[in-house]
Amino acid sequence: MYLVGFYSPKAKSGVTELSLSIYYWLKMNTTLSVAFISYGTLEKEETSNELIHEFSKLSLTEQKRNVKRMKKEYDIIIYDASSQLSEEALKLLPIVDRLFVVGEEHTDFAVKLYQIIEFNKIFDKSVKNFITHLQGNKTFIIRENKEGRVIGFNYSKKEANEIGQKVYSDYVTHFFEMKFIEKNKKIYNKIKRVPKEDLHKGLYELGIDFEKALLFQKFIVLREFSGQDYHEAIESLFPLLINSTFNELLEKFQNELFFITKLNI
Repeated sequence: MYLVGFYSPKAKSGVTELSLSIYYWLKMNTTLSVAFISYGTLEKEETSNELIHEFSKLSLTEQKRNVKRMKKEYDIIIYDASSQLSEEALKLLPIVDRLFVVGEEHTDFAVKLYQIIEFNKIFDKSVKNFITHLQGNKTFIIRENKEGRVIGFNYSKKEANEIGQKVYSDYVTHFFEMKFIEKNKKIYNKIKRVPKEDLHKGLYELGIDFEKALLFQKFIVLREFSGQDYHEAIESLFPLLINSTFNELLEKFQNELFFITKLNI
C-alpha cells in the first residue's frame, strides 16, 4: 500500500544499512506487514516473498509489475534505491509515497530532486491516472510544506528509531488520505455522469454550495475556451473543487481569466 524510498547520490553512503534497519524496526515494533526491495545485491539477506534484491536485473516493466503486486500484499514496502548513479535506479523514485535522501550534505540535492520528480509527474503520461494525478500534484496530500515533510534528509543510519517512527506515522496519515481520495473518487465519477449543460445543478445535488458549483462550471467553460477537453478539465480542476474554499477557487479563476485575456489581446 505504501512505498518508502531511500536514496543517496553518493556511493557507499550507508543507504542499504539504513533502509534495512527501518525494515527490521517496522517488523519488530508494529503489526504491519512489511516488505523490502533492494535495487542492488544484498550480501547477507536471503531472497523471499517479502525481501527481494537484485531488482536492477528486472526490466522496468517487471519492476513496476512487482511493486504493484506488493503494494496489494503489504502495508509498507521499503525501497533501497542505493546504487551507482543511473537513470534506471531513478525511474522508480517518482512512484514512491515518501523519499528519504540520505546524508546531511544533500539537503539542496534533495529539494532539487523533489522538484524534478514533481515536474516529471506533471508531464509523464504514464503517471496521468486519476489517483496519481491527485497525489502527484499534492493537492490533497498534507505532506507538502517547507519544513521537509515531503522529502526526508539529514539523518544517519544510527537514527533508525526516529525514522521508523516517522515512516509509521506517515503511513497512518497516508492510510487516511487514501480513504479520503477513495471517497472523493466516487464523487468524481458521479460528476462525470452529470450532463455537461447541467453541471452546476448536478454539483449542487451532490452537496456542493450553489455559488461554488456555478463558479466551477464557469471555470470549466474557461478551460474549454483555452482548448482543453471537457473531461480533462473536470479531472484537472476537481481537486480545486474539493480542496478549495469559494474565495480560493474564485482567485484561481480570476488569475487564469486574466492570463488568458492577456494572451488574446
